Amino acid sequence: MKRNLRSFEQKALDFYEDAVIDKGLIHTVGLGARAIPVYVTEWIISQFLESNELNEDGKNEIINIISKYLPQKSDKEIIKKRLWNQESVQIIDDFNVSVNLEKNDLVLNIPIIDEKKARISNSIVEENPMLLKAGMWGLTTLKYIPPDNAENKKGQVWMVDFKPFQAHKIDVEYYKEGRKGFTLEEWVDFLISSAQFNPLILDFSQKMLLLARLVPLVVSRTNIVELAPKGTGKSFIYDNISRYARVIPGGKLSPAVMFFNNATKELGLIPRYDLIVIDEVQKIQADTSGELMATLKMYLESGRFSRGSVQGTAEAGFGMLGNITIGYNRQPLFEKRGIFKELPKFLQEAAFIDRIHGLAEGWYMPRITKNTPSTFLGFKGDFFSEIMHELRGDLHFSDYVSTHLEIDTSDMRDTKAISRIAEGFLKLLFPDLNLSQQEFIEYCVNPAVRMRQQIRDELSKIDKEYEWITIKSKYPDEFQITHPEEKPEGDFEPEDKLPPDREPTVGNIEIKEEEQGYSYKKLFFPYIKDAQEIKLYDPYLRAEHQIHNLIRFCEIIPANRNIHFILTTSSEDSSQMEEQKIKFDELKKSLEDNGIDFTYYFDSTLHDRWIEADTGWKIILGRGLDFYMPPAGKYTLGFINQERRRCKHTTISFIRM
Repeated sequence: MKRNLRSFEQKALDFYEDAVIDKGLIHTVGLGARAIPVYVTEWIISQFLESNELNEDGKNEIINIISKYLPQKSDKEIIKKRLWNQESVQIIDDFNVSVNLEKNDLVLNIPIIDEKKARISNSIVEENPMLLKAGMWGLTTLKYIPPDNAENKKGQVWMVDFKPFQAHKIDVEYYKEGRKGFTLEEWVDFLISSAQFNPLILDFSQKMLLLARLVPLVVSRTNIVELAPKGTGKSFIYDNISRYARVIPGGKLSPAVMFFNNATKELGLIPRYDLIVIDEVQKIQADTSGELMATLKMYLESGRFSRGSVQGTAEAGFGMLGNITIGYNRQPLFEKRGIFKELPKFLQEAAFIDRIHGLAEGWYMPRITKNTPSTFLGFKGDFFSEIMHELRGDLHFSDYVSTHLEIDTSDMRDTKAISRIAEGFLKLLFPDLNLSQQEFIEYCVNPAVRMRQQIRDELSKIDKEYEWITIKSKYPDEFQITHPEEKPEGDFEPEDKLPPDREPTVGNIEIKEEEQGYSYKKLFFPYIKDAQEIKLYDPYLRAEHQIHNLIRFCEIIPANRNIHFILTTSSEDSSQMEEQKIKFDELKKSLEDNGIDFTYYFDSTLHDRWIEADTGWKIILGRGLDFYMPPAGKYTLGFINQERRRCKHTTISFIRM
């Protein structure tokens, strides 16, 4: 039975019928586990659609194609053996081509078989120029020419046929004209669905945050950072919406990977893509020489880079995605003293951060759930990818921004940053340029001001040379109006986000490696302060410092309230158990003197660690009570005060029983 279409879906069919697809179809053919981008899967599905529906025959044909032509990485040697046997081999892969001027060759890269020196005819490249840029997914036919004693001294793999799984050309004017048929709300929902997200589970501000992720895809050399807790889908959109975006997982980066490899004479990622995104930026390791950061700063400022004798330019944007700690109120735990302080030290340099145009407040985005993927109509992935790529070179929008932008700031970097982000929202929301001045400010300028203001605020926390300012548009929104006119005083510590008198709240607290500012009182007291019975389960209360941790926990239990405290722990052997009993009995006497009834048990099977209180709260302890690093010595800060002690990485979860 057909479902009723929402208004944006009906208009999508009315104005873009050939360019839309049901986003829920990808889940009906069981391809989610295969390592291909969503936009490629959609292209394959679209070849078998009838009136935007997929029958059983079409599903089976798609599954057969993928099963037959999309090999696993473990099949590499099997494919090579078939080629060696002089078979024609058809495979689906992500191919790219480079030009070797020294040898006057076109060189084909076939990732599935790790072949980086295959051959391809010029006619195939001429028909598919994207092979020379970000690469293209497609179905190809490969043949192997063995070596001989004449010209061909080495065996060669040749691509003899190529069927791309991505759109070749699109009509941007057709795209712009169709926008006129939508209200703004309908168009936003259509874009959100096109980006693979369910528009019904997001409010308008969250939809704008999600669209902010697309801004660097439509405006050249736009740099943004998004910081958020885990599981909000930060990298998903870049991995699946555009072949012109490249996501690099957190790890070691080098100038050769990013810009140019002096040894192989190959271009790096930045000159080849529209957008380079560093995922899990908190895990990034830069080269020890400092060349990467120096080159990157030069590029972010001017669009130029230099490596050895090579001088180059590029138009790629730069993005960073990072996981940060969220406090009990769903705000960044380190907001007052600087959320960039959770990033690696080399990324905290003010000169580098100033080159980032805007910060997206990802902590306002919901976690990914089973309801997150769109099941509505949206643009086909390859079509939308090409549209965004083509919009990058359209100068009408930058001209509109330069003519209509009015902001209260004299800083050139602020102005440039806001201009670029506003241009991005303009291209996404009003591609037909049919809008009022009020709409331009409300939906393009003000979101851009907010993103840049976040950067300016963080700069002032990191470097005293950056004065605290408030950027305002011609028609300030609530964020601009309520932004503090003066910088908050003091270098605030993270414990300000965990007052011990706060209301208990369901949620998680992730404590980072070497973080400070956490005590048992700040973490646990709100959940046990009104309890009559408290249970602690921790199998590792054996060593002297672990017994001291137990005593510290007991010290936060309210005295003289007839509270029953029950401990369940374990020991390695009977000898250790006897030692523990002696210490527990001494603690029991002290607790009784303070009106606390203490009972302890040993359970040899105990492994998990948690706290229960008859207030209805359960606290899951990742490392138990033992999440502090040893103090540097007995006469150092942190030996007594837990808040001065550095912590080990752990997560503490607060749940209702």
